[in-house]
Amino acid sequence: MKDKLVGSIEGADKAYMKRAKEYWDNRTHPTGSFGALEGMTIRLAGIQRRVIPSVEKKAIVVFCADNGVVAEDVSSSPQVFTQMLANAMARGETGVATLSRWADSELYIVDIGMKKDVAREASIIDAPIRCGTGNIAEEAAMSREEAIEAIKRGMAVAKAAIKNGASMIGTGELGIGNTTTSAALLSALTGESAEDCVGYGAGITKAQLAKKVAVVKKAVARAGDGDVIHKIAQVGGLDLAGLVGVFLACGEEKVAAVVDGFVTGVAALAAVQLAPNASDYIFLSHKSCEKASERVNTHLGMTPPLDLAMRLGEGSGCPLFFQLMEGALYAMKNMGSMEDNAIDPGLLVNIEKESL
Repeated sequence: MKDKLVGSIEGADKAYMKRAKEYWDNRTHPTGSFGALEGMTIRLAGIQRRVIPSVEKKAIVVFCADNGVVAEDVSSSPQVFTQMLANAMARGETGVATLSRWADSELYIVDIGMKKDVAREASIIDAPIRCGTGNIAEEAAMSREEAIEAIKRGMAVAKAAIKNGASMIGTGELGIGNTTTSAALLSALTGESAEDCVGYGAGITKAQLAKKVAVVKKAVARAGDGDVIHKIAQVGGLDLAGLVGVFLACGEEKVAAVVDGFVTGVAALAAVQLAPNASDYIFLSHKSCEKASERVNTHLGMTPPLDLAMRLGEGSGCPLFFQLMEGALYAMKNMGSMEDNAIDPGLLVNIEKESL
C-alpha cells in the first residue's frame, strides 16, 4: 500500500547543484558571501534541473479540518472558528490571504474535513473525507482507508496547482485543536516525549496545557505501534494527511514545497518517513514560536532562514519565503561575473575552503 501511495520520488540532481554553485562562485562577490541565499537557489537548481532556477508562479495550499480532540478542553477557541476563519480566508481577510496577495501567489483553500455548521464561501474547494475526526484521546482520528484517501486528495490538489503552473508550493492549515494532533503525531513518529512535543498553540491556560500533555500521552499509548499511515490515522488529523500528500506530490513532480511552521512541519516529517527522497524538495520558511517546532526542524535536518517570532500558522510564513527566494534568484541572475569586472578570482581568499 505504501509503495502504491508514494510512487517514485527521485532525489534532487546534484550535478545541477554543483553547476549552480560554480555559477555563484563566479559572481562578483566574495565566495559564498550570500550565505543561505546561495544555498536556497542551489537546492532549487537541483530540484528544477536548471543551473539558474526560477519561480514563475507560486501557490499556497491550505487544508481546513476539525478535530474531535477539542472535546478534551485543549483549545481556548470554539470549534466553529475553523469554519469561520476558513470563510474569512476565502474572502482575503486573514494573515496568509493578505500576505499571499502581496507575494502574488495563488491560494487554494481546501475543506478536507470541516464540520458543517456554517455555510461555505464559494471559492473553498470541497473535498471533505468526513466532518471532523474522532477524539484521539478515546479513539482513532480516522480509519486507515480515510487517511490514505486524505493523502491522495492532498496530492491531487497539489498536482492541480502544479498543472496550473505553480513552480513552488507553500503549505498551510486551519483547524481548532490541530496543534494537539500534530504534537501527538510528532511523538508517535519520533518517540519524543509528550512534554517535549506539546506547546501553547494559539493560546491556552496552564491547566489546558497539562490536559493537552495528558491527551497526547494517552493517544500515543492507545495507538500503539504501526507504520506512518497507521500513526496518521490513529492520532493525526485530516489536514495533516492532506499536507502529507502535498509534500509527496511535490517530490514526484520535482517541485519545491515550503513548510510554514509546526503543523506543516510535522506533516513534512511524516512524508519524509514515507519517502526519504521527498526531503530534497522541502524548504523551511521560518522558525515557529511553537515549542516543538525546533525539534521538528532537527528531525528534518533543516534550518529555517527566518526567525520572526511568528505563531500564526495558516501558511503565513510561505509568502515571506517566496519573496526571500525571489530576491536570491534575482541576485543570482543579475550579478555580474568576475570576468565582467576584470577581477582575478585567484586574488580572493575562499574562506569556505580555508575552514575545511
